[in-house]
Amino acid sequence: MANADDRRRHRRVRLDGHTGGRATVFADFKVVAISESGACLEMSTPLAVDSQCDITLNLDHASVDVRGRVVHVERAEEARAAYHVGVDFTKVDDLDQALLDSFLERQRLRASP
Repeated sequence: MANADDRRRHRRVRLDGHTGGRATVFADFKVVAISESGACLEMSTPLAVDSQCDITLNLDHASVDVRGRVVHVERAEEARAAYHVGVDFTKVDDLDQALLDSFLERQRLRASP
């Protein structure tokens, strides 16, 4: 049986962690709660606290793109294989903020008696 080095097109160089990087992970989520400045997301995979993330929120008839910082992560009580990930929004462009504000206003009106 051939070893892994024999199957590679190019030989790898060992760096033993001396060089780092950043990976972008695409993961589906459900929005548990949301405000103008942050959200609680239910995800199957936890994100690292203090990590930055780019989020696309599908709100009614519009998608809103925000950048956020993970502020807390905890296991969701109602779902064993899920996590609640708290995110503070750190960057939202003006149009996306207006769409988010409008969505939240409509949701609050629906919820009020």
